Amino acid sequence: MKWLFAVAFALVLSACTTTTKPANNFGIGIVSSGDFQFVRPGAKTYAWHPKSGVAYVDSGVSKKTIKHVFNEAISKSLEEKGYQRVSLQQQPNFIVGYGVAVESELNDDELFDKTQLATGIPASDFSDTEQKGTIFIAMYNYPLMELKWRALAQGASAPELEPEKSEDRIKSYVDTMLKEMPMAQ
Repeated sequence: MKWLFAVAFALVLSACTTTTKPANNFGIGIVSSGDFQFVRPGAKTYAWHPKSGVAYVDSGVSKKTIKHVFNEAISKSLEEKGYQRVSLQQQPNFIVGYGVAVESELNDDELFDKTQLATGIPASDFSDTEQKGTIFIAMYNYPLMELKWRALAQGASAPELEPEKSEDRIKSYVDTMLKEMPMAQ
């Protein structure tokens, strides 16, 4: 009898509850391919890839500002590892490129076509006030410019924040993506 009462009580309670879409339960998803063995001992310099800094963002966001914020975040992360940015004419040890996107401007299928990477985090995991944001970083050997390492990170973009106000968060994402990169010797 107690069992029957418990089942009936549970049914009454479930009829009275409402459900809301839960917030996503992750900070950032990262996937990478390749390794850092192409960075030879003694390597200390890198240059930007000529096509680096591509931004697929909403029209209200300044692509110039986005590029500046990501240039700074990647530069600081590499500087903390002992690398120095130089121009391509100075014959760097390796080349770095990156791109950023939001789901509304570049969906997962298009991202995969461009990067051959996917985190598997569906856009439906984000609420109506969030979009899935993507950072892609790639490294190439020099002078052949062969792709040797790449990483894709995805998490909630913060459209309510100006890119300058997101600098610490962006820097932490970049640091996480480059965590396995060796220190310059």
